Amino acid sequence: MTKKRKHSAKAAIIGAVLLVLAGIWGLIRLNSSGDSRPDGSTAEKRIEYIRSFGWDVNIAPTSIKEIRIPGKFDEAYEQYNALQKEQGFDLRKYRACYAYQYTYDILNYSEPSPVPICANLIVCDGRIVGADISSSEANGLLTVLAKK
Repeated sequence: MTKKRKHSAKAAIIGAVLLVLAGIWGLIRLNSSGDSRPDGSTAEKRIEYIRSFGWDVNIAPTSIKEIRIPGKFDEAYEQYNALQKEQGFDLRKYRACYAYQYTYDILNYSEPSPVPICANLIVCDGRIVGADISSSEANGLLTVLAKK
């Protein structure tokens, strides 16, 4: 092997090592930059989040379902996203993504209701990306998680 080839082989190896180190450094910075989205990775964290707004809920969700946030928002989803924006979320960032919707019955809703009032959390990659309080009746209650 010629001297010139040895130097270019060393340079290529050093370049590859530096590229790998830069990638690792980037991942560390990304993970340590602090994700402002609430932690929804465990049942305890989800319950804790709902309770932080003064709601009392059963510890077991009444339903867990996989959902797909639409790639294109219709008028109804635009209105729903406006509600999300009121509380610091924006589902546009998750268009066409799959997430889980956790639904919990609220036990301390102040007004009587013929149907259960529920807290819904939308969780994507272990982080809460959306939330609401709703009833299951047509044109029923739909509001932010924070008590008014």
